[in-house]
Amino acid sequence: MPTYVRVSESDLFDFTRRVFVAAGMPPENAALVADNLTQGELHGLGSHGVSRLLPVYVKRVRVGAFNATPNVTVVQRKGSTAVVDGDNGPGAVVGTFAMDLALELAQEHSSGWVVARNSNHYGAAFLYTRKALPLGMIGFSTTAAVPQVAPYGGNAAALGTNPLCIAVPGGERGPIILDMATTVVARGKVQLAALEGKPIPLGWAVDAQGRPTTDPVEGSKGRMLPLGGYKGYGLAVMVEVFSSILSGAAFGRGIGELFADFDRGQGMGHFFGALDVSAFMPVDAFRRRIDDLIAYLKGMPLAEGAEEILVAGEPEARKAAEYRVTGIPIEQDVLATINGVAAELGVSPLQGM
Repeated sequence: MPTYVRVSESDLFDFTRRVFVAAGMPPENAALVADNLTQGELHGLGSHGVSRLLPVYVKRVRVGAFNATPNVTVVQRKGSTAVVDGDNGPGAVVGTFAMDLALELAQEHSSGWVVARNSNHYGAAFLYTRKALPLGMIGFSTTAAVPQVAPYGGNAAALGTNPLCIAVPGGERGPIILDMATTVVARGKVQLAALEGKPIPLGWAVDAQGRPTTDPVEGSKGRMLPLGGYKGYGLAVMVEVFSSILSGAAFGRGIGELFADFDRGQGMGHFFGALDVSAFMPVDAFRRRIDDLIAYLKGMPLAEGAEEILVAGEPEARKAAEYRVTGIPIEQDVLATINGVAAELGVSPLQGM
């Protein structure tokens, strides 16, 4: 059985930031990327956190596959829309720039829509969309990803897990944040299970021969399964349109592999949006209506075996609240790996609480 070490949010962020600075990122970019990965870990998403991504991010920076000091630019701006070129920067840097621009446009035009190209893996989508919430806006984001899914009826990977995220501001009951892959689960969950030596449930992935598997290593070599069959495939295509085609980014097999292709950037595209609620109704009234909607849903009779009804984003918010008290669990072998990366850069190791 795996054993875990608990680390605090602040210690994990500071450690990760120092590692990225030592790898060659300027402090402001290192802080953005470190916070992105720390927040993924804090919310129970190790697949989008330090555990899985720190070593490969460091390697890509050190060999130049990520541009640690990108000149992120707005190449086109028209009305409520804009196109951003990420200059092969880390996705967290490019994504933050683009989402902030979408919010700026929404403050001016009641909605803002930004595409970004020439970017890289950007972490968990909700980290961008939730920036809209304090402003009384609904946030949107999609991103293309490395091909892991066959088109419906096909037998070779053509599309990524292609997540989409919508964050809706709420009132006393909190926001609703839908952050979902268009596959049954995110690819990173299979890779994290492989790192931790855990089996995966049937239905997550198939092996290289297309056979159902519970082996995460074989699943990583094979393909992810789309959510709801042809419906998930259709959603993935639409995410590819918004993220890759509309932005002018690479698409499908043109996207560079995160864990390979160290001689080039990923050429990835993302999409960001912000919709000002006050253009439709007073924000306070909207927040109350979201509270009423959540209360309505939670007031439904429970299915057999269910303990309660949740809304999107609630499990992750609860996990973050728990981990802020108890510490974030990092599998001991994974901790040894990231501390090994730190040692190579002369950074002191991450210690448990």
